[in-house]
Amino acid sequence: MIKSRSIQFVILPYLTWSKESANNNTRSVLAFPYGVLSIASYIKAKARNNPKIDILDLNLYALEDIPKVLIQTLEKNNPDVVGVSMMFDLSYKHLNWISKQIKDYDNEITVVVGGCAATVSWNMILHEQGYVDALCYGEGECPMFLLVDSDGAFSDTFANTPAWVTQKSLDENRIPQPLYVENLNDVINVDYKFIDVTSYRMKEAFSPFSSIKEHREINQFYLVTSRGCPFECVFCSGPSLHGKKIRYADVDVLVAHVDHLVKEYGLNVLTIYDDQILLNRPRAKEFFRRLANYKIRVETPNGMSVAFIDEEMATVMKIAGIDTVPLAIESGSSRMLNDVIHKPLRLEQVKPVVDMLQRNEIFVQGYFVVGLPGELEEDRIETVRFINEVGLDWSGFNLAAPVRGSELYEICKEKGYIDPNYGIGELGMHDYVINAPNLNPADIKRKRYLMNLDVNFVNNHRMRVGDYKIAILCFKDVISRYPFHAFAHYYLAKAQEAMNESPKLVELNRNKYIEIIKDDAVWKEYAEYFSLEIYEKM
Repeated sequence: MIKSRSIQFVILPYLTWSKESANNNTRSVLAFPYGVLSIASYIKAKARNNPKIDILDLNLYALEDIPKVLIQTLEKNNPDVVGVSMMFDLSYKHLNWISKQIKDYDNEITVVVGGCAATVSWNMILHEQGYVDALCYGEGECPMFLLVDSDGAFSDTFANTPAWVTQKSLDENRIPQPLYVENLNDVINVDYKFIDVTSYRMKEAFSPFSSIKEHREINQFYLVTSRGCPFECVFCSGPSLHGKKIRYADVDVLVAHVDHLVKEYGLNVLTIYDDQILLNRPRAKEFFRRLANYKIRVETPNGMSVAFIDEEMATVMKIAGIDTVPLAIESGSSRMLNDVIHKPLRLEQVKPVVDMLQRNEIFVQGYFVVGLPGELEEDRIETVRFINEVGLDWSGFNLAAPVRGSELYEICKEKGYIDPNYGIGELGMHDYVINAPNLNPADIKRKRYLMNLDVNFVNNHRMRVGDYKIAILCFKDVISRYPFHAFAHYYLAKAQEAMNESPKLVELNRNKYIEIIKDDAVWKEYAEYFSLEIYEKM
């Protein structure tokens, strides 16, 4: 008879509510623990021994309350194994004291750690963490299932499953190998009964059409319909997590899950987190057509590939409920795309796709990366020129981040572009830490922000074509996220004035702009740089 196990999942704290979080775009929204939910649901469906499974999300509690909550949970569930989820590097500082508390409570509990941030640092964590028994490399469903469903000792599973990293495997110089879920249908039906869904509050991606504009209740859920990516962009660690071979769930299974979420939870916003949702075009089109029946809003914040969008795709995306499409372009310089980023994109493909999306009343964003080694000033100038010429509605500029597991990290480490002593969680992913030729960190951060101000405000596409209604929605969305954004107030006033809105509203935003630039020297410098009026408040 298979022994019944008790497994306790613990999600490390990742929330940052300080002023620093707003500046650095760190996680400050309490999102569903989708990865852990997927693992727990997979084990529940597959295990022969009816294991007891519980999820403790430490982000639901104040930091000072966590020790008490953790002990109470361990006493209640008496777990055989605790699976600690570390999705973000910034959680690493909590791993040691939390795993120690678990071992102090009961040294017989097996403590394992997994998640994206754990996978890319697999060869470092066990050297630093004395209270962790094993690390899960790559996807967690299959390794955790084998651990929980086995009737033998956990040590036997660790030894016989190459996705598990232990101190012994490190001593033997064994390189871990991921164990993938081959049939993605097995991980689509995430069971949200493991958590209290009312405790979570997600936030939709930037868009003038986000549901908040309608002042309606948002019931937002996530879905990953495929895993893997065949491309090798220099800054991406994706291949080390899900591999290069792309795996798909069947459309019937996906639609059935969406149907369940609509009926059970009132889903009205679906966030699809695929890396390559469009790669299999016939499948994507069928899925989008069938989503149209639900009259929901659909967003794809990870971005889409330009090469897979045609007229039919644009039409079915619109009827599915996609009102905003972010295009993963990365650079307006062909040299950067070909020689540095290794992205198979021809820039002449972009303009026709932008036009066909806009004809379908879809708001078009572009994602770009600034500050990669090898980038020159003319590449940044070329990118700004390209954005304005193709008519993107909005553009996001990410500072190049040498994420562990990416080719960029290896390049920066080998060439000495980053501090070799950076520990896990110390590498400023949302700052700029690359010191390469022609790339001064302070200068790159400033120029990146000037690019943002140029294309999204000073030369905003919707303002240039006279679509002030959409421009107003954009600037209001910026202000909802960054209340003291001087340019958002300035151009909101401009758009309101063009729309003949109330003079009081125009004056309100103009005065707010004036107050900000009077109190903030940096905003005043930006205003002077772009020759904005420096009003004197009456």
